[in-house]
Amino acid sequence: MKKIILGAALLALTSTSFAAHGPAGCGLGALIFKDSEGLVMNILAATFNGSSGNQTFGMSTGTLGCEDAKTAKVASVSFVEGNMVSLSNDVAKGQGETLDAYLSIVKAELSSTVSLQANYSTIFSTSNAAEIDAKIKALL
Repeated sequence: MKKIILGAALLALTSTSFAAHGPAGCGLGALIFKDSEGLVMNILAATFNGSSGNQTFGMSTGTLGCEDAKTAKVASVSFVEGNMVSLSNDVAKGQGETLDAYLSIVKAELSSTVSLQANYSTIFSTSNAAEIDAKIKALL
């Protein structure tokens, strides 16, 4: 039983140590303890983030040190990946809520949809979300 607990603790520590925001992740706890080093301070920051629920808020809003989670590159590729079918349908039609949402994420004009519709077969010749995102952005 001790080996299982030790293994789980080791796995948890190693997986969080490679996170983009450090061992504590992003959130208010990470901001409060950002100049502090050591295992105890990381545990305090992570505990504060988890127990107060501010880390989830920060990731959702792109605040509290989680700003890079809201970058257009990450957001647009994730959006394409999660909405591939409906985005494909909207691009084929040249309009739609999913296309409007995507254009809002990449801060593009609605007038760009004509070139997207004309190049539908080129854009969706792959199922790779990053490639589709790049092809759409190249046409905007």
